[in-house]
Amino acid sequence: MTTLISCIGDTDPIRNRHDGALLHLARVFRPEKILLIYSERALLKENNILLALNSIEGYNPVIKKDERFISNSEVFIFDKMYEILNNIVLKYSRDGEDLILNLSSGTPQMKSALFTINRLNDINVRAYQVITPSHSSNEGIGHDNNLGINYLISTNLDNRKDFKKRILEDKAEKFQKTLIKRTMKDLLNNFDYESLYNLSIRHRVLSKSKMKKVISSLQDLTEAVKYQKLLKVVNQTDYCEKEKKLINSYLIILLQANRELVSEVLIRSKNIGEYACELYLEENYPNLIFWKENRPHLNTENYPEIEDKLLNDKDIRYRREQYLNIHLYIKILEELNENEELIESLNKLSGYNQQRNKVAHGLSEIPASQVNVRKIVNLCYQIVDGCVDLKEDWSKFYDQFNNEISTMLDE
Repeated sequence: MTTLISCIGDTDPIRNRHDGALLHLARVFRPEKILLIYSERALLKENNILLALNSIEGYNPVIKKDERFISNSEVFIFDKMYEILNNIVLKYSRDGEDLILNLSSGTPQMKSALFTINRLNDINVRAYQVITPSHSSNEGIGHDNNLGINYLISTNLDNRKDFKKRILEDKAEKFQKTLIKRTMKDLLNNFDYESLYNLSIRHRVLSKSKMKKVISSLQDLTEAVKYQKLLKVVNQTDYCEKEKKLINSYLIILLQANRELVSEVLIRSKNIGEYACELYLEENYPNLIFWKENRPHLNTENYPEIEDKLLNDKDIRYRREQYLNIHLYIKILEELNENEELIESLNKLSGYNQQRNKVAHGLSEIPASQVNVRKIVNLCYQIVDGCVDLKEDWSKFYDQFNNEISTMLDE
């Protein structure tokens, strides 16, 4: 069933020898049902409205009056009009009816509320404006309230078979596009790239070529986080594979820090520290580490003096054939008199190990005051920088990415 939902305005039902908006939409679409929303003031017109609607030849709709009328003190309050009218529209949409909204009757606040409802609600609604007979403003044209309704009906120039339609459908395309762009910017500013990716797939708000570029970049970021895949921008660099993995891991932890996912940052930070140490030692001391069952061990045949130092260090409780971890890597780098700045950053990072273990192994809550994710991610970058000859400032990656997307959305 098709239902026309309409407020009542000053031009209803007839003005200047032509249909008002309500009567004209009823004449054009002939909906099976008409729902009338009266204000306190418009109730004075109720009889005239009904007579005019029933004057359409060969048309006998079900005409209903909404159960509540709107007081004169409310008709000029947009928020109130939006609340009332939105509830009415949603109620009838749930009944599975095809709805037509009259966007040309009522106070400006009523019209604006219905405009907004049409743009925001994803329901089966068509909305129309009715153009004035002169195709311009009604300003200066007097009302016909002093004339009898039967006279107005008999002299109505639209009350004939060859009447001229004066309707304009409101498809809300520009408004919807603006709203979607604003939502996309909000998601972008919150680094919620997966939600932004899903939204971009459903709505094209840029040129085809730009949307393709945006979707591809967002898909790349989403899959990198989900599956720990190398980002295309990282994979296209000249770094070796292990360096690419380390940079990529840093970018993932930087994203989690931007999104303030403290647990993710804590858990990943130790992994970055250990992987960086492995990369550094393998490049500078190729025979120091050997792998057994996918775990790194100290090659004691080549470095027996380091093993002795580790065995005699009561703080770390090293055992023979023990696989290496961040604490042991730090001791090894110290014994090798290696990069002091790298060692200092690793020591600071390992200082968060207790909180990390609470999250990773104890599933415990971590008070926000105990963890500074920005400091942790900065330490991770210093460690990556100490192990890889970085040619770019990867710490600015998301700032640059967001700025590029945001600039396109502003166009």
